[in-house]
Amino acid sequence: MLTTLRSLPLSRLVAMFAAVFLCACAARQPLGENVAPPHFVVGDRWEYRVTDGLRRGATIRLDVQVIAVNAGIATMHRVFVDSYGRSEQTEEIDADGGLRVGALRNDEVRRFSPPLKLLDFPIGQRGSWRQVVDTFRRDTQLKDDIRIYGEVQGRTPVTVPAGTYDAVAIYRIVQLDDDEFWRSKTTRRDSIRYAPEVKGVVREVHDAEYFELHGGPDSATIRTEYTTTELVSFTPGK
Repeated sequence: MLTTLRSLPLSRLVAMFAAVFLCACAARQPLGENVAPPHFVVGDRWEYRVTDGLRRGATIRLDVQVIAVNAGIATMHRVFVDSYGRSEQTEEIDADGGLRVGALRNDEVRRFSPPLKLLDFPIGQRGSWRQVVDTFRRDTQLKDDIRIYGEVQGRTPVTVPAGTYDAVAIYRIVQLDDDEFWRSKTTRRDSIRYAPEVKGVVREVHDAEYFELHGGPDSATIRTEYTTTELVSFTPGK
């Protein structure tokens, strides 16, 4: 069974989590009109608090700022600060909200072609999307892929340090391109709350794991991430 999970097709992933989607959607309000992609301007700035549930609630401060917009592509400067120090990354988001440059695994910043649809704009009522993006791994020098499935669940109120928002609820599955002969791809399940008025996510929970493939009584499911990211403040650019 674990060997099968290593190359699980996206359609099977959808079926596995269909019950989760239906249960979650039942409590949501209709979305109403479609949500357009954000219009970023230089100076847009978000401050987030990231709580790491696998590190006894350790917190990270994440500052994100738009430092350039060229031909509809926004360049984001991301700064992480925790008890271990400070680190920085750069992201590029296209005019449709797709991730052109950024990090999904091991903090490795990469370019994605086509861009990853982590959110699928315009966000429509109870809409869903699927995407498979071919990649080439520098560590193995082999072709691989990243798989995404997203489901729009409607609107729901959410309260975070920055305030209370009537947010769009989205459930997303991401399969990373990190499998090896002894382990499956990492499967990450994301619960997202997106607020158009702040041009971004106000709350996002990531729960990720992979499976060992060697079989036998010692095989295990390894949890790799359980983080909650909440908006602390948003300052629009001029």
